[in-house]
Amino acid sequence: MSKLVAVRREFAIGGVILTVALSYLSMIPILHAANMSIDFASIRDFALVLSMGLPFIAYACWRRMVFIPEALTCFTAILALCVPVIVWTYAAMRLNMPLADAQLVAMDEALGFDWRRFIEFVDGWPALANLLAEAYSSFFLQLLLVPAVLALFGRPQRACTMVVAYCLLCLISSIVFIWYPALGTYVVYGVSQEQLQAINAKFGFVFLEQFHAVRQPGPFVIKFHEAAGIVTFPSVHAAVAALCAWACWDLRWLRVPALLLNVAMAVSAISHANHYLVDVIAGIGIAGLSISIATAIFYRRIAARAWSPFDVLVTPSSPASTSN
Repeated sequence: MSKLVAVRREFAIGGVILTVALSYLSMIPILHAANMSIDFASIRDFALVLSMGLPFIAYACWRRMVFIPEALTCFTAILALCVPVIVWTYAAMRLNMPLADAQLVAMDEALGFDWRRFIEFVDGWPALANLLAEAYSSFFLQLLLVPAVLALFGRPQRACTMVVAYCLLCLISSIVFIWYPALGTYVVYGVSQEQLQAINAKFGFVFLEQFHAVRQPGPFVIKFHEAAGIVTFPSVHAAVAALCAWACWDLRWLRVPALLLNVAMAVSAISHANHYLVDVIAGIGIAGLSISIATAIFYRRIAARAWSPFDVLVTPSSPASTSN
């Protein structure tokens, strides 16, 4: 293994581990400031599963297995980030800012988007509604598998960049969400599940209990078996769709399937999860910003290290040339 490749691998794995570590450290002041606590019994099994993966990562690194350490590290990191992401989003809601549905409706109207007509169209085509439902449900599966696939197919640097970009987009989305808490389209437009024939809109309502509970005054205890995705603006589903499509673009055989799946996942945020069109647009924009930051960290800094007096071996001509 060349010294440049070793630098890339060490920096990539180290960057992911540092990102997860900083995410967990951030929870300490955030929980205190938001008057929240964690029911640790609710994450005992989750923590046990995570801890079981650490020996495999250590062994793969020790044996210097090709791309296996990056794949295992990314897979474990995505799982581990579930805890701080929930804390960030709940803390944002704890600030109890006024609901922003009226503003979001006005933005959709300014864009010329008619939510009711869109829902009627999707609901009138059961095959389309089912396809979008499957795309919506692919969210976490893609987050877990795409980085691992990238690493195993010789793109470990891009895999690690994706994990860091995911962390960043969740953090940025949580900050933006502070000023835009919203009940969402199904509630605001008064469309119930009983009025729908093909669309399963459970994700448009299931989060409401936690949404209202975390806005109540007084201490709040996060129980992870009850936790829900409460961020409505921007759409994290749309952001992750953009992120996964970008990540998969580096594998020629995966480009078109990933693009089609993630276009469907972004659209499904409107039809199956009570998002406004502007939520989706904002989510894609935040994904672009997060990818830009993560790319700058993982490519420019690695290139700089490769050109240090101790590491000069090969000249990486561009981010694309260092993605393998």
